[in-house]
Amino acid sequence: MPNFTAGTSFGANDTVTNTKLNALIADATINPECALSINSGTIGTLGCTRGTIATFNSTTGTVVTLNTTTGSVQTLSAGTLATDLTGGTYSGLINSSTGTYSGLINSSTGTYSGSIGTARSLTAGTIQTLTASTLTGTLTGGTYSGSLGTSCNFTAGTINRLTSSSNASIAGLTVGTGAGQANVAFGLTTLGSNTTGGLNAGVGNSALQANTSGSFNSAFGEQSLLVNNTGSFNSAFGVGVLDSNTSGSNNSAFGYAALGDNTTGILNTAIGYFAGNNTTGSNNTFIGNGAVNTAGGATASNTIVLGNSAIATLRCQTSTISALSDARDKSNIEDIPVGIEFINDLRPVKFTWNQRDGMRAGLTDAGFIAQESLDVVNKHNANWIGLVEDENKDQLAMTPGKLIPVLVKAVQQLSAKVDSLEAQLASK
Repeated sequence: MPNFTAGTSFGANDTVTNTKLNALIADATINPECALSINSGTIGTLGCTRGTIATFNSTTGTVVTLNTTTGSVQTLSAGTLATDLTGGTYSGLINSSTGTYSGLINSSTGTYSGSIGTARSLTAGTIQTLTASTLTGTLTGGTYSGSLGTSCNFTAGTINRLTSSSNASIAGLTVGTGAGQANVAFGLTTLGSNTTGGLNAGVGNSALQANTSGSFNSAFGEQSLLVNNTGSFNSAFGVGVLDSNTSGSNNSAFGYAALGDNTTGILNTAIGYFAGNNTTGSNNTFIGNGAVNTAGGATASNTIVLGNSAIATLRCQTSTISALSDARDKSNIEDIPVGIEFINDLRPVKFTWNQRDGMRAGLTDAGFIAQESLDVVNKHNANWIGLVEDENKDQLAMTPGKLIPVLVKAVQQLSAKVDSLEAQLASK
């Protein structure tokens, strides 16, 4: 059988059968500079290490191996591709059992456009369009834009556009989870139970994990808003922030475990490490490390707590606090019935702090004893003053500022007595 040299080919009118072709390949010595044009049949192996394979138009054949390390495959219009294409320039359509590639150009540095069915690895290049397809492999480089069908891991590159009704998952990113709209989640199980909740953002493992219908929530930090189910308009920043919240709404917390016990409370704000011990109370504000409401407890509402029990000084440029006192906002106005007698029953004391929580130990101070003051309040039936806070029976508190009206009344009573005595002296 003669040798084939460069430029040798079968003509259009030549008849080439499988038997003849196999015999040719078995017996012939093919010049490495060869160029073949084969219109049909089955090709087992081509051993050309360089040169150009001009055309494969085997609509029913099987291409087992393409070992063209320096050559160019210009057209692969059909057939089954069993191995990866790692070199050369590829254009046209490849229909294979491992995926459908339309318009692949330069697999190592070029551009991929068209549809991808199932692919194991695309390690480089730019994917311009992914439409109505299922991509189960890993894309490790390039720029990806278009739509994704189901899940895929993107470990590198730029994601320009995601439009998918079936919620593409990209390296822990979930977009449009469930029936909810415009949700964004980064992290393992983040927003994993969401059904109808919309406009939520979760960043961190298990953030908003149990959310179903809650909307407009922002959770940044591991397990932030962990068990939130229906609560909405919550903002949680930090690990474990608002992690017990279920249906509470309009809460804002910043700092590790801030408002960590809140369940159904609403309109609460906490700033600081472990700030806020609220559970069901509402409209509370906690500022500072460990700022908790020790007097009112976890169910109190409408309170402001500044700092923890170690705070000994509050500093501000002004020494007074303004409060609403407009007559138009008051009713049932009358003179207070207590004064000098109430003041006389109180016992001012000097003492050394020995708090049970270990704070302020050894600090000398002056004030009142809450239990004694409560007895005075009860004696004069004056709970309306609000001098002693006894909601938390294990830790009583006092508000000495409430004594100002009583002190003014006592001074007025003393002044009247002085006036009476002076009048009596003047009459003698």
